[in-house]
Amino acid sequence: MRLIINKAMPLFFFLILLFPFYAQAENKALEIEIKGDMAEVTLLEGKVEVIKKGMIKPQPLALGDYAAHGDKISTKKGSRIELKLPDNSLIRFDELTTFEIVSVEFDKKTKQRDVNVSMVLGKTWANVSKMFGQKGRFEVSTKTAVAGVRGTVYRVNVAEDNTVLVKVYWGEVGVSSAPKPDSASQSQQIMQPTKVLGPYPVAGPHAVSMEEWTYIIKSMQQIVIRPDGTATKPMPFLASEDLNDWVRWNQERDKKN
Repeated sequence: MRLIINKAMPLFFFLILLFPFYAQAENKALEIEIKGDMAEVTLLEGKVEVIKKGMIKPQPLALGDYAAHGDKISTKKGSRIELKLPDNSLIRFDELTTFEIVSVEFDKKTKQRDVNVSMVLGKTWANVSKMFGQKGRFEVSTKTAVAGVRGTVYRVNVAEDNTVLVKVYWGEVGVSSAPKPDSASQSQQIMQPTKVLGPYPVAGPHAVSMEEWTYIIKSMQQIVIRPDGTATKPMPFLASEDLNDWVRWNQERDKKN
């Protein structure tokens, strides 16, 4: 027994000396993760393609791959994808969906995030982490509207005619008109954080123009943005009326995370 202990002692001391380096490497890896500018593919069903920034030809995405700023991603028939952001926020996309990652930036020191996903067509579901509180932004933008959130669960549908449906299941989402296409430096405006204002009265029953409206959509409320950029007023919806395969699938995924 004494012989076995004597042989094990050098290894024991070697591991003690090595442990601080392992601990330092682990902490460094965690720090890099939260400051990263990429989203990890944590679930993938079917076929999903990405066109990387500066490239023309699409390439297939696989489980464990990373999506970054400027990536244009499309899901094929019968396909779905889930992206996990460095702050543990989750955003999922249904089949026949096309979107672009405009920005995905995180800073642990300042507790700021800058996330903007531009939806061209299809369905998305976002479960936004409250890790960063009310600092920074998390937006899903479309041709006619921008949905900015803090910590919440919501989904956005973009139809072929550019009609947009936003449904909030928990928390609050500020939905406002998108910048006008002919405005100067539109791309720069999208990249900059915008302050979400509270709802304000709109005179009469007429539809408000793209330049006027901003609404706060609360839990179990929805809003529809028409192809011309006008919006309905927020209205409640029932969970029993909203049960479909896409909603059930996302709710099950949220329970597992």
